[in-house]
Amino acid sequence: MVAGFDRYFQLAPCFRDEDQRADRQLVHTQIDLEMSYCDEDDIYACVERVIRAAFKAGIGVDLGEERFLRMSYDEAMERFGSDKPDMRFGMELQDVTDIAATTEFGVFTSAVAAGGKVRAIVATGCAGMTRREIDELTDLAKVYRAQGLVAVKVEGGALTGSAAKHISAEAQSQLLKRLGAADGDLLLFTAGSASVSAVSLGQVRKALGRKLGLVKPGDYKFLWVTEFPLFEWNEEAAKWDAMHHIFTMPRLSDIPVLETDTGSVKGRLYDLVLNGTELGSGSIRINTPELQKRVLKIIGADEEAAERKFGFLLHAYEYGGPVHGGFAVGFDRLIAVMLGLENLRDVIAFPQNAAGVSLVDSCPNEIEPAQWKELHIRPDGKAL
Repeated sequence: MVAGFDRYFQLAPCFRDEDQRADRQLVHTQIDLEMSYCDEDDIYACVERVIRAAFKAGIGVDLGEERFLRMSYDEAMERFGSDKPDMRFGMELQDVTDIAATTEFGVFTSAVAAGGKVRAIVATGCAGMTRREIDELTDLAKVYRAQGLVAVKVEGGALTGSAAKHISAEAQSQLLKRLGAADGDLLLFTAGSASVSAVSLGQVRKALGRKLGLVKPGDYKFLWVTEFPLFEWNEEAAKWDAMHHIFTMPRLSDIPVLETDTGSVKGRLYDLVLNGTELGSGSIRINTPELQKRVLKIIGADEEAAERKFGFLLHAYEYGGPVHGGFAVGFDRLIAVMLGLENLRDVIAFPQNAAGVSLVDSCPNEIEPAQWKELHIRPDGKAL
């Protein structure tokens, strides 16, 4: 962009240094684009046209002309407990902290006293769910750091179950009204920190969507999730890290408080989500050296470190980098979602196994000394 190209796109093989999962491979292909003198709306419009064309040409599905839904990160977490919510069904999370605080149920009151949240979802018509089924959902919530999952049934206009004994009739009535629950429903609660209560219950919601048949094949619900936090606190290192990457432009209204209220700063970031799967990510980029240095300093890179690692970029911006932004779609993931497949290996010609090895050609493999020398690299990583 600094060189004067106003836009470009590429199909790029990428290496992803992360644990293998069904929706991830060490090596994948992405459709990457950047453009100058743009804002988020320009990116959204461009990507939506590409996605519509891909669905039409690839699987004969006409997505229509309606723009994709948009939702802020904060709203997505509050309503669905996920930054990539599946919009094909409801069962939204509801904050019942104020009501929970009036009960005598220790799980709720201790969470509230610690500054946490109590959240609930309504599983309509699921009061007949077995103990084993509820235990499976509880185990899932625990994987996401919840202490447990509180389950109560609605019978005769009241709550039943061990937890219900510690909830007054008035509080029960308030919960039923707030949640819109009726006889035959199952109420599921999590209590803990704001993040843990949301994320753990969001995963329970997702599992129930599959279990109850609420997600239908051929139903495509796209969503732009926007305004992610620019930074996240690293407890282990006791420092701020970039939530996505360090080149993201902060929301303009947040630039004055970068250093004084870092945790509240939102980035001009956006993810495209389809049916609970992240298809790709992008952002509007920083384009001035002064702002880039401020962001680098927040994550612990002083001027010397910034110059050593990113001097080429900082100096390039001194010549006037245009406002620019970009986006990358995971090509393999897009194809897998279009075809209704769970594992990326089903759409990659030479996939890696769980150990990161391609069994077709036994890669990665040993590199001969002559090849290291040809690349001017020593095996210990130091340049010749």
